[in-house]
Amino acid sequence: MKKNIFNLIIIIISLAVPLVVVFSTQSISNLLQQISRLDSRWIILSFFCMFLYWFFESLSLHVISVFHGIKDKIRHSFSYTMVGQFFNSITPFQTGGQPAQVVYMMKNGIDSGNASSIVMLKFVAFQSVITIYSLGIILFTYKDFSARIPFLFPFTVLGLGVHASMIAISMLFSYNRTLTEKILKFIFKILKKIKIIKGDEIEAEKKLENSLSKFHDNANLLKKNPKLLIKLFILTMIQLSFFFSIPCLIYKGFGTGSSSYFELFAAAVFIATVISIIPLPGAAGGAEISSYTFFHFYFEGNSVFTAMLLWRIITFYSCIGFGGLFTVVCPNKSNKRIADEQSK
Repeated sequence: MKKNIFNLIIIIISLAVPLVVVFSTQSISNLLQQISRLDSRWIILSFFCMFLYWFFESLSLHVISVFHGIKDKIRHSFSYTMVGQFFNSITPFQTGGQPAQVVYMMKNGIDSGNASSIVMLKFVAFQSVITIYSLGIILFTYKDFSARIPFLFPFTVLGLGVHASMIAISMLFSYNRTLTEKILKFIFKILKKIKIIKGDEIEAEKKLENSLSKFHDNANLLKKNPKLLIKLFILTMIQLSFFFSIPCLIYKGFGTGSSSYFELFAAAVFIATVISIIPLPGAAGGAEISSYTFFHFYFEGNSVFTAMLLWRIITFYSCIGFGGLFTVVCPNKSNKRIADEQSK
């Protein structure tokens, strides 16, 4: 109950921040007037891009599941994606999505080792692609943005460092079995001591060791399947391309200015890189400051605040809204049915 209240408070605060920013700079009538003038086709297309971002995420999860011999439907992978989107949105550094996905997969009868391997592989692929992607865009456009934005360099380096460190930690967990085992056993003992884990300690440790063994077996198996990794990288690049295209589509919706698609695309990459260092759920506050810093070069007057609000609704609040819905109604398959499907 307390956890639910805490999550609700986070969502309310995250929602309040951009609204406070928007309404402190313009009246409601002015905001409504700007919205009425928007070309709705571009805004609808922006929402569709967000849907495609989720879809390609779920497609990646589905491809990994098939690789592990799990005959699950893509709609279940989409459910896991939305669960991950919801918990990433309400936790610091977006750290809650992956554990939540593992839990929901296990509820649907997927073995904990397989579930952890599926989620970890997707996480590594995502972090690797977004780091390479961001680095490429930043190298091409850094000079232009740094001339207009002071102190951009340290924030950019820190953002890229966060992505790179996540890859390193994930790889460490995937391939250094001894260290991973020591870390997990240490965490297990703490959880047992504070009575979060209850029941037979020997049986619980045995399950942990079995899951860990299967997880590392899967990680070693992936080394011999570069085709799967290439497929994941391609899917993730497509996924991110849709996400980074959203600011440009919003810009088109206002129908003013002559900035290019690539300029807005690059701005979106910079924003994503910078806000990755902000520990608050949804990068509350930091996301608004960063988006204003980059968007005000392209949007006229108060329209920059309206654009910022639309961007947050499409890329963040939609994850909370639709992700929360899937978290509640995520379909559960019986353990027996999953077991039967995997044995075929």
